[in-house]
This record gives sequence, structure tokens and C-alpha cells, in this order.
Amino acid sequence: MKPLSLSDDKILLPELLAHEAQAGGVLLTLRVPENLTYFIGHFDQIPIVPGVVQIQWAVHYAREYLGVTGVFSHMEAVKFKELLLAGLPLQLDLRYHPQSFKLEFCYRSEAAEYSSGRIHFHDSRI
Repeated sequence: MKPLSLSDDKILLPELLAHEAQAGGVLLTLRVPENLTYFIGHFDQIPIVPGVVQIQWAVHYAREYLGVTGVFSHMEAVKFKELLLAGLPLQLDLRYHPQSFKLEFCYRSEAAEYSSGRIHFHDSRI
């Protein structure tokens, strides 16, 4: 999987405003940019962050901040509860359980919980 990055005119990641290490995880404060590349062709009237992008961001930040190195296996209990729109400030709570290679994620703000779930990985040493 090619790592996400910011390049000339392609905005692929939310704006990272802050991060706070927590026991077994990290809490990221993010803002969804108005010119996110993933908005192109995805509901032209209302810029909504696609669910697959939310999953991709969770994996990206888990690798960056929590050292997750496993190979993606599957997801469970993934729920998209509210639309994640451009301009929204939000938090991404990531918790990694290395013994089970399981990542828990939750996108939320003071107003709502947007999505949550668990992502399982295979041990990359196998």
C-alpha cells in the first residue's frame, strides 16, 4: 500500500491540529480540509468523507503514531453513524492491542460520533 502524503495539489489527509499519547493509543485532533482530493466525484453537492477513506486514515495514523506494522486482515463492528463533512473539527481515538493485532478507532466531536470499529491485522513476521 502506497503511503498517504501531501503533494502539490492533492490533499489526502486531514489537517493534524494536535496529538496526545494515551495508554495503549493516541488521540488526534483533526480538521477535514475543504479541498480534500477524495471529495471529487463523491456527492458533488455535499462534500462527504467516504467511509473507506476514514478506514485508510485510521490505519495510516496507527502506523505513524502506534507503530502498527501488521498486514491488514479484516474489519469488524464498523459503523458509520453520522456524515463526516468538510471543515469539521474532530478527534480520532486510536487504541492498538498488539497481542491480538487489533486496532480500535473512533471518529467523534463534541456534537457526534461519526464512525467506529475494529481493524484486524496479521502478524507481518509470518
